Amino acid sequence: MMIFDYKNPTHIRILKEELSRAKRIMNESMYNVANVWDKMTEVERNEALYVAKVPEPDELIESKWDEIPDDIQNIIDLSDYEIASMDKIGSINIRGLEYGLTQHPEAKTFVNKFLKKVGRTSLKDITIKQSYILQPAFWSYVNSQKPQQQIQRDTQNDIQSGATEPSRDPFYKGGASWTGD
Repeated sequence: MMIFDYKNPTHIRILKEELSRAKRIMNESMYNVANVWDKMTEVERNEALYVAKVPEPDELIESKWDEIPDDIQNIIDLSDYEIASMDKIGSINIRGLEYGLTQHPEAKTFVNKFLKKVGRTSLKDITIKQSYILQPAFWSYVNSQKPQQQIQRDTQNDIQSGATEPSRDPFYKGGASWTGD
């Protein structure tokens, strides 16, 4: 008797479900509050302690997560400071930004300015919240730069192809036009 039949669609479906469940559990186990606290800047730590209304926050800024008393740990919310690479949607945002940088290297300065403003060194270090801010801002920046570059590319393509004047008709796809038999 075979326990798993690779030709049986039900067995394949169950295997896929179990694999996705195992991946989800592995991702959840990677989330560690101590890692999040260690990656936070002093400004972010101060902000988190201030929001939690912790008395004497200056004493706790430099301390490790395990050195903070449990009653204070329970009121500190670190969800806004979770690193984007540890979250599914956050990592999708980072991959989208990395792809965008390969396609539009001129936007690297824009991303570097953002990283400097938020006190991070690379895209891998940004938080989920920051990835949600940077992703649309990046593509807005790229799209605002695009018309100038597109006009230059179109003009160069027309010159190289020998076209005398590019078509202004937005529906023109090139080729022959119907003469109305």
